[in-house]
Amino acid sequence: MGCSFSGRNLAGADLSGVAYVGADFARADLRNAKLRHADLAGADFRDADLRGADFSDSKMAGIDLHGARLAGARFDGATMAGIDLRDAIDGISDADAQNVLRNCVGCDLAGANLAGRDLHGIAIIGANLRDAKARATRFQNGDLEGVNFQGADLRNANFRGVRLCSRNSGDSDNGDGIGCAVFRDADVHGADLRGTLICSGHEPRACTPVDAATLRTHARSDLAGAILP
Repeated sequence: MGCSFSGRNLAGADLSGVAYVGADFARADLRNAKLRHADLAGADFRDADLRGADFSDSKMAGIDLHGARLAGARFDGATMAGIDLRDAIDGISDADAQNVLRNCVGCDLAGANLAGRDLHGIAIIGANLRDAKARATRFQNGDLEGVNFQGADLRNANFRGVRLCSRNSGDSDNGDGIGCAVFRDADVHGADLRGTLICSGHEPRACTPVDAATLRTHARSDLAGAILP
């Protein structure tokens, strides 16, 4: 716990099953390293080279991936929550981005450049995409409940079939128990919000189409210029 590997060359190392909670891997070379089933909660991977690294089934809550190089990295079955992904998604392929964001709860993507990407099916509940560049991004059929899109460029983005709102939410503004992704000050001209969903209960969740009035009320935006249900 708390070990420092900052700047070390660990390319190809097999660290499967290790418990390096809070360890410092900043600027380390971990290309093609194996970190399967590892406990890495709170570890620092800032500016690390993680290309081709395998984090499958690892515990990664609260890790810092700010500026890390993630091309080809695998996160199958990993616990992804509260991760700092600023400057880590830019420049990787859509497939790699989908792999990282497949189930990334509360992750920080503030200011990320996602413009034109195919990110269909991602699940980033409660993530921070404040000021993100997501023009023409394809989010369809994803789970974006509680995501903060404040100030983001969402022009012509595709949200069809996306879970945007939830019932019995602690984020409700007016006591009706509904919370939605936040679009305050976002540019949504041309964004397609048809077929977006409001969900309740536990998986498998019961989801129904959300209406335009509910979206406007709980997205904290009049959604001017968007294509609404």
